[in-house]
Amino acid sequence: ARDIKIPVAALGRPGKKKRSVPILSHEFFQDNHADIVSIICMLLVVGLLLEATRSIFTPFVAPQHLVNATYSTGNDSNSTNYTEPLAGDEYEEEEELFVAGPNNTQAPPPTRRFKVPHYAVGPLDMCTAFFYMMVWIIFHAVCREYIWDRFHRPLRLSKAKTSVYFESCNYITYFLITAGWAFFVSGREKLFTDVFLLWKDYPHLHMTFRMKMFVLVQIGYWLHNIPELYFLKAKKDEILPKVQVYLINVIPLVVLYCLHFQRILAVLLAFHATAEFISHLHVLLGLWRESAARKLVPFWTLIFTVVRIVSVVLSVIVFGVGLSRESGFDLKRGNYNTLTVRMGLAAGIVLLQLLLAWQFVTAQLADLRDQQERKEIQSRLERPSERRQRQKKEKEAASSTGGEGNEQADEGDGAATPEEASPSGRKEVQPRRRKGKQ
Repeated sequence: ARDIKIPVAALGRPGKKKRSVPILSHEFFQDNHADIVSIICMLLVVGLLLEATRSIFTPFVAPQHLVNATYSTGNDSNSTNYTEPLAGDEYEEEEELFVAGPNNTQAPPPTRRFKVPHYAVGPLDMCTAFFYMMVWIIFHAVCREYIWDRFHRPLRLSKAKTSVYFESCNYITYFLITAGWAFFVSGREKLFTDVFLLWKDYPHLHMTFRMKMFVLVQIGYWLHNIPELYFLKAKKDEILPKVQVYLINVIPLVVLYCLHFQRILAVLLAFHATAEFISHLHVLLGLWRESAARKLVPFWTLIFTVVRIVSVVLSVIVFGVGLSRESGFDLKRGNYNTLTVRMGLAAGIVLLQLLLAWQFVTAQLADLRDQQERKEIQSRLERPSERRQRQKKEKEAASSTGGEGNEQADEGDGAATPEEASPSGRKEVQPRRRKGKQ
């Protein structure tokens, strides 16, 4: 048999061994959290393939509480008109058996039934939100390692700016996806072309697949940020402020979704995500080049102001005017259209807009102060050089006037002094040394 020689480097030396992380330790979960979560997601998806476990794992992957709704163009009292279907939805036509009679000579028109799958709100939505929370954790880890980190290396930022950079990258990716998705959903639901749909036929007990998935994914995103604080080893003084921000964002989503106000929620998120995307784009440009960030400030200010005004006006119109025409309370039917609920939701949305406006104004004032401080520092750094130039000019002017006075005093002696020999009036040391040597 041939002897196999293993080099010493392959065996490893005691002094050069890499520190092994113990299993089930904090560092093990923090370093491998994306792999662990991806394995859990794969197990949930594989559980759908088995008939024995399909009913258990289906609520985690697909939205639940399906409602089969139909729409009829004829006079059919048995059909339930939950919502008018959109163009492109599947439908079928049914022709009823017609028997001619003395008073009925024309056949009725065929009944067109639209098959529109709708979903309701239920407790199984927590399972779906939990699954997509794990999907956001995987997506966050992939983007951080393969996209954000590659752009971060050439910038060479400090530790404080690095934390701001990754936080803004996280938000800018989320708000870009949310803005595009919210505008798509609102456009397909015709919420921009017909504003009356925001409060018409309330309560909106049933929603389309796109609307339900949109809201659940939004809830999953803000929930995934809480365990990310542990995975990314956040500092203790940063945990509480960030958790407050996450709760401020996720609580309105859950409340409006459970109270069947998902239509106004989608429209408000479309505008809010657009303004926040520009805000974090400004932050990233400031880390890269301040001149580019300053050019974006006027556009950012305009969009932010318009979005805040539109959000306040829409909330007042929907909760204060539109829903007040059909007020009522029915817990079994899911109708929460009471004065207390409407005023509470409208006040909450307005307070959130005022809070965002306050943060925007304070951020702008802080930027102005930073710019003034930088200008003062630059002026202080330039003053010593200017002082030296001024002192040099004063000395040259004083030496030139002193040389002219000496020429007038020694005019009768007929001998040129060393000061007169020099054009500037100063003493020349080198010629005197030569005369002493001679």
